[in-house]
Amino acid sequence: MRAASRRYFGTLVLATFLMLHSVTSLAAAPCKLAVFDIELDDFSAGGPLAGESAAETARLQRMTALARDLLSRSGLFDLVDVPSSASPMIAEHWLRKCNGCDADIARGLGADLAFVAFFRKISIMEQTLEIRIRDARTGRLVHVSETDLRGETDESWSRALRFLMKYELTEPELKKRKAADERRQSNQ
Repeated sequence: MRAASRRYFGTLVLATFLMLHSVTSLAAAPCKLAVFDIELDDFSAGGPLAGESAAETARLQRMTALARDLLSRSGLFDLVDVPSSASPMIAEHWLRKCNGCDADIARGLGADLAFVAFFRKISIMEQTLEIRIRDARTGRLVHVSETDLRGETDESWSRALRFLMKYELTEPELKKRKAADERRQSNQ
């Protein structure tokens, strides 16, 4: 129940942000979004000591590419190039724990919003994916969503990513924009 309330609030705040920063029509200019590389927060036995494996690094790169593709194709966002040299926190994959520094970095890159996502690995079988979006000007979280997943495979990770993107982020916002556009047209 608590996670559902947090997702609802995050979606509501994101919708408000997007409406304030765009023309209220489906043809609105997309918000500029800095999509940082997806990170791994490994709590598994020995994980923090062993570090990220080559297979995990490759999977994170594939998931980052998938996230950027899904966000770009949604029409809600214009992606801003994020060079890893923009900050040591980016290069070290530490944005999930930097207390909102992603907003400052995104603002410096000319973005309106900062996108940080990470897979939290409790064990090979038990993992979560969390997505956070911050207003680059204020640092305020405008969207937080999370889902559990089982198994450390491309299929489980991509399924979790697609689920959150579609059902917690892009689809709710597109529906709100369409409804607002239809209301506006019926009032004319």
